[in-house]
Amino acid sequence: MAVERAEKEEVLKRLWEFYRLGWIDLYFGDESAFSMNPKLPYGWSPKGERIKIFPQRDKKINLFGVFRPDNFCLTYESAENINSNFLIRVLDDFCKYVEKPTVLVLDNAPTHRSEKFLTAVERWMEKDLYVFFLPKYSPHLNLAETFWRKAKYEWLRPTDYSSFAKFKKKVKAIFNNIGLEYKIQFHQMMV
Repeated sequence: MAVERAEKEEVLKRLWEFYRLGWIDLYFGDESAFSMNPKLPYGWSPKGERIKIFPQRDKKINLFGVFRPDNFCLTYESAENINSNFLIRVLDDFCKYVEKPTVLVLDNAPTHRSEKFLTAVERWMEKDLYVFFLPKYSPHLNLAETFWRKAKYEWLRPTDYSSFAKFKKKVKAIFNNIGLEYKIQFHQMMV
C-alpha cells in the first residue's frame, strides 16, 4: 500500500506540473452536506449581546463541487443524499465545459467506486475527462476539502443560521462567488 501511495502522489505532482504549464485542466471533486446544525468550534459576540442559533437537523443542502486551483468552481445541488446516479449526471453535464484534456481528482468514496460510476469513466475519457483517484485516506490532497472547510468554518457566519432560507441563500452566494469574494491561495501541491 505504501508503494501505491507513493506512486499516486508522484502522479499527482506531475498533474500539478501539467496544470501549471497549461497542458491540462485540473479539478478536484467532492461532495459535502451543509446542515442547519452548525459546526462552530467557538464563537464570539459583543459584550452583553447573545447570538442565538436554532439548529434544524432535518434541513441540509447536499452539494457536489468541482474546484480548480485558480478558484473556479461549479457546484451541483441534490435534493437527496448524493449517489452514483447523481454523480454520473453531474459529470455528464461537466463534460460540456471540458475544452482541453481535463483531470478530475476524486477520493475513494463508495459512490466514486461503484460499478455504474466506473463504467461511465470510459465514456468521459472519450470527451477528454479523466478521473484520477487519490490514495486511500488522503483528504489533505483534495483541494475540494479545503473549500468545504473554509465555507463551513469561516465564510458562514452565526447569523446565516437564523432561517433555512437565509442559510441556503448564503451557501449559494458563497459558491457563486468563489474566486471573487471568496478565495483560497494555493501555492503548490500539498504532498
